[in-house]
Amino acid sequence: MQTIIFYDSKEYERSFFESKLYDKYNLFFNENELTPESNLSYIEENCRIISVFTSSRLTKETIDKFNNLKLILTRSVGYSHIDTDYCNSKNIIVANTPHYGDYTVAEFSFGLLLNLLRRICYGIQELKEGDMYPETFGTELFNKTIGIIGTGAIGSKAVKIAKGFSMNVICHDTNKNTEIEKEYGIKYVDIDTLCKLSDIITLHAPLNPGTYHIIDKERLSLMQENAVIVNTARGELIDTEALYNALIEKKIKGAALDVLEFEETIQNKRPGENLNLKNLRISLINNKLLNLDNVIATPHIAYDTKEAAERILKATLKNLTEFENGNTITNKI
Repeated sequence: MQTIIFYDSKEYERSFFESKLYDKYNLFFNENELTPESNLSYIEENCRIISVFTSSRLTKETIDKFNNLKLILTRSVGYSHIDTDYCNSKNIIVANTPHYGDYTVAEFSFGLLLNLLRRICYGIQELKEGDMYPETFGTELFNKTIGIIGTGAIGSKAVKIAKGFSMNVICHDTNKNTEIEKEYGIKYVDIDTLCKLSDIITLHAPLNPGTYHIIDKERLSLMQENAVIVNTARGELIDTEALYNALIEKKIKGAALDVLEFEETIQNKRPGENLNLKNLRISLINNKLLNLDNVIATPHIAYDTKEAAERILKATLKNLTEFENGNTITNKI
C-alpha cells in the first residue's frame, strides 16, 4: 500500500480519512506542522503524497527532505505557505480546497463589523462586570456605503450580505465580476475612490505582489474620519504601522481584524522565522494595535465552522481521487 501523511492533523480529520481510505493506503497522522526544522522518518522521506494546513512551511528546504514526493494536498484555499514555483520545477503537484469557506468568511466579516460598530463584546463584558447601562452608542449599517476590495468567491458573497442590510455597495477588483455587477447593480471604482467614499471597507482580495499593502498610509489618509476597516483576508494587505497611526491619530474610527501582518509570531511557534528588523517592528506594533480601544481582533478563525471543515475534507478527498485515477485535478494550483 502507498503511504499518505497528514500534517497539522486534527482528530476529526483523522476519523474522516480513516473511514474513507483505510483499506487503500497506509495513513499516518502528525499533529505537528511540517517545517524546514522537521526531522523526518524513513517512511516520511519516501512517501509520495502528503497533506498539510497553512501552519506548515513547505519551503525548498522542506520539500528537499522528501525523495519521491508527487502530490501536496493543502487543506486550505491559500497556498502562500508552499513554494509552488519550486514544486513546479520538481513536477510536484499542489492542490488546494477552494470555495469551502466562501459564505463562512463573508458571514464572519459582518459579524466582526457589527461587533465593532455596535460594541457588542464591550456591552457583554460591561454587563458581566455589573454595569447594566454602559456607553454603547453605535452605528447602524442601513444606507451606509461599503467598499468591498476583491469580488471573487468570498467578496461576491459579501456583496449579497451587504445588500441584505440595504447598504450602498461599491467595489474594486482588477477583474470585474460581471454577474454580481448586473444582479446587484454594484459600481466598480478605482481603489482611491473607494477609500474616499466608503463608510466601511472590507478586504477579500488574495495576497500577491499587487495587493501587498494595498491599504497603505496614503490610502488610509483618503478615508473618512468615521470610516472603519475590516480584514478577514490576509494581514499583509494592510500596512500595519500605517493602520496603527491612523487609529491612534483618529484619522479613521476603527478596525476589525481576523488576520494580522506577520501573525505567526503571536503563536510563538516559530519565533525566529523571518525575524528581521522589519518583521520585528511589525510584531511590536501588532501588540500595541491589539490593545487599542477602537480595534477588535480574532485569531484567524473566520474560516472555522463545521460546514467549512466538512467541505475541506471532501475537497481534499476529491483531489486525491482525481490524482490516483490519472484525471485532471480540478483544484491543481
